[in-house]
Amino acid sequence: MKQARAVPPATASAPSRVSGWEWVGFVALAMLAAWFLAVSWRKWPDPLIDFGRELYLPWRLANGAVLYRDVDDFYGPLSQYFNAGLFRLFGPGLMVLVTANLAIYAAIVALIYRLFRRGWGVGAAWVAAAIFIAVFSFSLSVGIGNYNYATPYAHEVTHGLLVCLLLVGLLPAWVEEATPRRSFVVGLLFGLSAVLKPEIMLAAGLATVTAFLVQRWRRRPLRLVALAAWLVGAVLPTAAFAIYFSTKATGVSSLALACRAWLNVATSTRFSGDPVQTGFLGFDHPWLHLLTHAGATLLVLGLVAVIAVGARLVDGAKTSGTRWLVLGGWMAGLTALAWWVVPWNSAGRCLLGFALVYAGACIFALRRSAGTGVSGTAPVLRLLLAVLAAALMLRMLLNGRIHQFGFYQAALAALLVPAVLIGELPTRLGVGRWGRIAAVAGCLALIAPGVAILTWWSAQLGSLKTQPVGEGNDRFLAFDPAADPTGKLVGQASAWLRVAAAGRPQTLLVLPEGEMINYLAGLPSPVAPFFFYSAATRGGREAEIVGQLERSPPDWIVLVSRDLREYGVQRYGESPEQGGQILDWAGDRYEVAAAFGGDPLDYRQRGLMILRRRR
Repeated sequence: MKQARAVPPATASAPSRVSGWEWVGFVALAMLAAWFLAVSWRKWPDPLIDFGRELYLPWRLANGAVLYRDVDDFYGPLSQYFNAGLFRLFGPGLMVLVTANLAIYAAIVALIYRLFRRGWGVGAAWVAAAIFIAVFSFSLSVGIGNYNYATPYAHEVTHGLLVCLLLVGLLPAWVEEATPRRSFVVGLLFGLSAVLKPEIMLAAGLATVTAFLVQRWRRRPLRLVALAAWLVGAVLPTAAFAIYFSTKATGVSSLALACRAWLNVATSTRFSGDPVQTGFLGFDHPWLHLLTHAGATLLVLGLVAVIAVGARLVDGAKTSGTRWLVLGGWMAGLTALAWWVVPWNSAGRCLLGFALVYAGACIFALRRSAGTGVSGTAPVLRLLLAVLAAALMLRMLLNGRIHQFGFYQAALAALLVPAVLIGELPTRLGVGRWGRIAAVAGCLALIAPGVAILTWWSAQLGSLKTQPVGEGNDRFLAFDPAADPTGKLVGQASAWLRVAAAGRPQTLLVLPEGEMINYLAGLPSPVAPFFFYSAATRGGREAEIVGQLERSPPDWIVLVSRDLREYGVQRYGESPEQGGQILDWAGDRYEVAAAFGGDPLDYRQRGLMILRRRR
């Protein structure tokens, strides 16, 4: 009588040893990353929106400014002070941040490979890592830059993804045995998420709660000392920043500053009525989006079923010739479907639903095996990755997308699909060698055309970036002026101001936003806010800004064209809480010193004007 297997096939772990072919795969992934990095080289940031803040804030902090007092930010303090430390060590520079970001990116790719290998095997891990590199790493999917791992729109998201992956990698072992040391480390990782960004903290929290529930299902002991160790680790990052702010900021709560990452969401209503934030979530047309996402989820589940049926048909064929005929025709059909029918630009709509369905299946399997003595970390890891993938997509709850914020919010959910098809579906079906080959071939036939289409779109958009902005370590490429003159305007204004303000400590206010100009010109802003419209100026905030400007008037003001129609603004300054009060205050206090392009208050004319304070 044969002895029963201790671990079912569906929960078997990946091989621990690295084979020669796997090393070949590592080299292929490294070459793939190098190629996409080279194609996108210095084309990553946007010249006006978001990334200027990521340069300006650490530059100011490295020179003695205090976050939330002298310069403002939406998120937690960890990333900005980390980057400020880099600027202190190596000097300011865009490429200083890029170098550090590429090191973090390499760690993220390595963790993705390792975690997916532990969960679904070598083949699934390789395909997942390849898709992450090709589609999510350095792609230019929209006209605004910054949605990549070289120059992210907010460093909190890339730092946070690394923290979340480390946490998910450690939690399965913590579930098996919650030692004080393990508890402290997983608590510390959760604590780091609390000083990064709200959605990162939410994702880390949901992963931790899921691991705790699995531990209860498996009846693993959880001692009080382990809980205490977790709590110490979780509190430590926030406490360290609270102590720091207590030495720098007076008249405000240092603890509130250290908790800025999540207090902005928990206690503020600044962004609740913002139409852009509503659109990001998909709450502008919730029922329509919900139906669209439900239909897309059913479609992807149907495609999984098609691949399952195809794998069974190929596996059950009687002769080798029949197998090849069925496999070839089936792959040709899937390839044609993927190439001409699937709308890849909206493929993100199915990902949250798929991640939730898969997480539910993992929970069902774990609950059914609870108390049976069946253990293993692979099932727990699969569940945690699915929970993390779904949690990261909650920020685009009814507007799932792989472009824009999808480079980190939708990436893991997208990687789940090939991982399940390649590394789990054949085992679940109980098919043989030919069935496994058919499942892998069907997955690649379905996904490879989408990857090719998405990367081609990115390459076409990137080919338009030929306009140099900045110099030396700060040099990057923006769109050709014929397509979008913003980069050229930013470069011209920064160079003009560097000459005009040379040798004198002066200040600059850029309206409606543009801290890239502050950074490239080397001129700090006299006020903490970094943009001057929408949530930053509503509810009496613009009057407060005018009061600050009255006390500390800037030497220079730059007006630059910025399309604000998505915020309900047709012309900047048209109303009192959309720049009107600031422009009225400037009035005859300032005179025109230089102008480039058309009227800067008209987004259609694409212009820039430099104003000098009258003496």
